[in-house]
Amino acid sequence: MMRITNAMMTSNTKNNININKLNEDRLNTQISTGQVISRPSEDPVVAIRALRLNTNLSQLTQYYKKNIPDAQAWMNVTETALKQTNEIFTNIKENLTAGASDNHTATDRQKILESLKGLRSELYSSGNADYAERTVFTGYRTGESLTFLATDKDLNWNYKIHETFDVNSLETFNYVTCGTQNTATPPAEDYQTDEKYVTRNDISRIRLAYDTLDKNLADGTIKLTAGEGGSAVTDNIAYKTKSIAGLSQAKIDEIYTDIPDNEAVFIPETGELLLSKGAAAKYTKFFSDNLDKSPAPSASFEYDKDQWQSGDLRPEHYFACVQTDEDGKDIYYNYDPKLDGSGKPLVPTEPDPNKPHFVNQDLEVEISFNQKITINTHANEVYTHDIGRDVDELLAATQATVDADEKRSTLKKALSSMTEGTTEYEETQKKLAAAEKEFSFRKDKMQKLFSAGLDTFAGYADRNDVAIANIGSMQSRLTITKERVADQLQSFKELADSNINAELTESSIDFASAKLALEAAQLAAGKIAQQTLLNYL
Repeated sequence: MMRITNAMMTSNTKNNININKLNEDRLNTQISTGQVISRPSEDPVVAIRALRLNTNLSQLTQYYKKNIPDAQAWMNVTETALKQTNEIFTNIKENLTAGASDNHTATDRQKILESLKGLRSELYSSGNADYAERTVFTGYRTGESLTFLATDKDLNWNYKIHETFDVNSLETFNYVTCGTQNTATPPAEDYQTDEKYVTRNDISRIRLAYDTLDKNLADGTIKLTAGEGGSAVTDNIAYKTKSIAGLSQAKIDEIYTDIPDNEAVFIPETGELLLSKGAAAKYTKFFSDNLDKSPAPSASFEYDKDQWQSGDLRPEHYFACVQTDEDGKDIYYNYDPKLDGSGKPLVPTEPDPNKPHFVNQDLEVEISFNQKITINTHANEVYTHDIGRDVDELLAATQATVDADEKRSTLKKALSSMTEGTTEYEETQKKLAAAEKEFSFRKDKMQKLFSAGLDTFAGYADRNDVAIANIGSMQSRLTITKERVADQLQSFKELADSNINAELTESSIDFASAKLALEAAQLAAGKIAQQTLLNYL
């Protein structure tokens, strides 16, 4: 038989008492902290599960309390701006309805003119809406406004703009000539001498996004491209740059009505490419012959502009362009990067001037696990250059009608003070007939533009409504996701609590039992320690 010594009994007793004390301490810690473990080593499974659940809780809290509210606020700002834009479109259409009427005096037309000017300025200002100093319609460039501001230092910086066109960019517009009989040396006063020189002409043109462009652009070509690689097809249409600055109306009329065959004319002041009949036919044929190509056929044209005004749309939000600052430094926008010999972008990245490539920039916010939502509306979906250019054309047509009306009124007044039958009377009467014809043409053109503008601006308003509907759809998705994330957040909180939190009632009972066991062990140890081998001898 194995001999049991007092030392062995004392050692075992101390070990058992220590185990009971550790158990009591563990249960006491559970009651004090409310958690089942205080160190990962106590229960690695609980610890790992707690880490995972806490990570999920942090992510869900980020989604629910920060990402989703931020996305909602961004969309609310966007929706408000679009609704304000919708009101502006409504006001413009009301002015167009009034302008299309035949019963207006010069004063009435002047009022319409001033109203349209104000609405045009207000329209693009709505596109500068921002959320927390981040502009909502400018893609990744949230630190830039959509339009130039009066305080911008780059109002006089040069931009080289690469603009592309589709087959619908070629349009026919009506041009009224009012030149004098002697067009070689026109008189100083801008009155027609014969009504036969007052005509209407239909002209094919491509209207650029901007006017008041660099007059020093050299003659060149409008580039036509379709497809890529081995299937690429290219062509071009030659153009000549002709400035109208300082020219008499007669000389301007010549430029518009005498375009060289199979060529085009670029007019910097108006931002127009005028195409002859042959050039227009060539343009249309290129598109129709290459409909099956990918990328689709397009035309491109590059021009410079260095005179900007507050309210002009910044080109970097719409086109591939190069900005040259006052120090001569070039800043490239929307160009593909240069590639190395293996076809990978250079490091550091450099833009390739031969590869303009404008794409819309989607701002995405992660609103749940593996779920993102696009929150921004692109500027070119609503605030396009066509809107301002159409308004400008309406303003020009209205102003021309007002001027023609004033011209004939002046001639009528002058004629009433002259003696009938005199040479002066006959010449003035001839001028009046020309002025009456011009007024008739101008007024007819203005009314047709206003009537056509009703449909055009209804289309712009419809496009704005689509943008508002898209925002509404995204907001609905966001609301549904927010509700789901809220449910997930509650579920994960319950799981995390059940995993790490101690059941206080059960822990208290276990603690009482552990305490009782410790006291019993200490009592038994005390009794055993009193007995020695000598007591048995």
